Amino acid sequence: MALAIVVASACAPQPAAAPPTAAPTPPRTAAATPTSRPTATPPATATAQPTTTAAPGPGSSPAAACPRVTGGAAGNQAQLVAIRIAHNPGFDRIVFELGPSTAPGAPGIPLYSIETASSLAGASGQPVTIAGSALFGIRFQNASTRSPEGSTTYTGATDMRPTTPLIKELRMVEDFERVMVWGAGLDHLACPQVQTLSGPYRVVLDFPTPP
Repeated sequence: MALAIVVASACAPQPAAAPPTAAPTPPRTAAATPTSRPTATPPATATAQPTTTAAPGPGSSPAAACPRVTGGAAGNQAQLVAIRIAHNPGFDRIVFELGPSTAPGAPGIPLYSIETASSLAGASGQPVTIAGSALFGIRFQNASTRSPEGSTTYTGATDMRPTTPLIKELRMVEDFERVMVWGAGLDHLACPQVQTLSGPYRVVLDFPTPP
């Protein structure tokens, strides 16, 4: 009986041996490729271009000067009749009103020039002090506050300090041998727009201001 059990065990089918399991291959790790980091590019530097500045004319202020304005006619004669100063939205205005004269010549706007100045002096050569940080000289040739006969045609003030935002003072500098000069002192430099009108004859200066 023991022999039969041994034989039966020998004849029983044996389980097939499992094929050897291959050792797991470790996953291939891709080589780390260095990532290029953005390089900070220095900001472009603007190269200053040389600028050309027009040289101011004689007697003009050292700051950027306004162009000299001229007008009128050499043969015209006039008498100063009135001066008006006022502020309007966007500008301060000076008006020189001129009347006819008995001096030899035609009635009309006489020669005039308006330009910036570092100082103004009267016929005596003494500088005239005028308030403001910018100065304009307003010169009339063949015009005066007095007629050739000696009568006064302008009876207004010769030194005015209006409350306008830009014009700080308007003062007579000279009235000699029919050359009349007024100085306008401004709070800061502003180039005027100049126009002439007739009926009556007027020379109008508009200095721009903030509205």
